[in-house]
Amino acid sequence: MKAKTIVTIVLLLFVAASGGYLAVKELSPGSGTAPASNNSAPEVAAVNEPVAVAANPEVVVYYFHGTVRCPTCRKFESYCDELVREDFSEELNDGRLQWRIVNVDEPENKHYVNDYQLYTKSIVVVKSEAGQPPRWKNLDKIWELVRDKQAFVGYVKEEINEYLRADL
Repeated sequence: MKAKTIVTIVLLLFVAASGGYLAVKELSPGSGTAPASNNSAPEVAAVNEPVAVAANPEVVVYYFHGTVRCPTCRKFESYCDELVREDFSEELNDGRLQWRIVNVDEPENKHYVNDYQLYTKSIVVVKSEAGQPPRWKNLDKIWELVRDKQAFVGYVKEEINEYLRADL
């Protein structure tokens, strides 16, 4: 029975060490899975072409969708795309803001579901600051406001402006 106990302990230690290794690997900056902490080439290549590419944008606005898209989901993208390109053109051009459309059903983008706790189509605003973990907000009121474009745009614009301001 002593051999059985030793084998059990060794196996448990192996499982714990493997889990720790995977956790460290997932959270390391070079892995590409940390949410918006850096803008490495693989992440940019995995999403639609951003309007402006900056080495370290202050704020990234994401629209996350799946492969199958309904008219409401397309409205989210359309409203937000129009808002960002028209009302935040200066921030896009100087690199303080990026706009990204991401299909989370693509294998290389699946990590975003966990990174931002996504459960459906979402607009997420992320602010990265040197040496700090990124701050983010899932704009969940878009579902309530999608039938009122003016209210939708006002809500999203206010949230983006809040993240563009100095301190949250």
